[in-house]
Amino acid sequence: MFRYSDLLYEMQLFCRNGVETGNIGNSELGQQIPYIFVGKKNCNYMIVQGAIHAREHLTALLVVNLAKHLVKNPQLSLLGGIYFVPMVNPDGVRLCQEGVGFVGDKQRKSNLLAINGNSDFSLWKANVDGVDLNVNFDARWGEGAENCFCKSSQNYVGKYPFSARETRALAEFTCKIKPCVTLSYHLKGEEIYWEFGQTSHRRYRDKRYAQAISNYTGYKVVSLSDSVGGYKDWCVEKFHIPSFTVEVGNDKFAHPFPYSQFNVIFQQNADLPRRLLNTVVSDNEKLKEAGLADVLR
Repeated sequence: MFRYSDLLYEMQLFCRNGVETGNIGNSELGQQIPYIFVGKKNCNYMIVQGAIHAREHLTALLVVNLAKHLVKNPQLSLLGGIYFVPMVNPDGVRLCQEGVGFVGDKQRKSNLLAINGNSDFSLWKANVDGVDLNVNFDARWGEGAENCFCKSSQNYVGKYPFSARETRALAEFTCKIKPCVTLSYHLKGEEIYWEFGQTSHRRYRDKRYAQAISNYTGYKVVSLSDSVGGYKDWCVEKFHIPSFTVEVGNDKFAHPFPYSQFNVIFQQNADLPRRLLNTVVSDNEKLKEAGLADVLR
């Protein structure tokens, strides 16, 4: 099991090896949300994030290892830079793995136990305040088919868009970095989500990239979803960039998802971030050269 303490240890190792590390912000309980940067500082950036849902903590291990893959293989061509954010929801991950013992505030502990109904939080998805971070973004917020409007282990949209500290941190970091593409790792189903109201050229572009992801990973492209308010949705709507949710892990396995499947998942995704960024950057450069850079805005 990959814990928040393991992530902090990995960050130290990256730092010792001269890899840029930092934090995008803090969680509701004040825990840092680390990032790893690999590549060139040339304004062609990608954000790869994981563990925005607590029980999907295997994706944090995946994102760390995707960064390691590039660090260990400097011969691989990278046309830009990638910010890896392995664990957007550290409080939720700790709650999922440790229970309420690490939560200092007695009232918060009591509230969490009341929401969950018992002391087993292994299926918990939300943050420590019962907000599902991936429906807390300002992209048709609160309109999802499964959205709920009270604190819960999943699907609670929050009091308002970006009400959660973790959501704000990721949104503010994204606005600062201005990525040309984002990749969000979730668990499970081996599916790729790309669509959020794109039309014309942008729709064709993003569908083509989704198919390229499918060709590499073997996962299924899903065209429509009744889920809204997610990070991918917000990036598509606000920045008009290609943004993808990739659900790793075979659906035949139940949550808590077995770590025995990690090697399979890693092999399916090992070079995906680099390939995707290189393709997007190359296509954008071709459009600029042709004087068509504004077509996709």
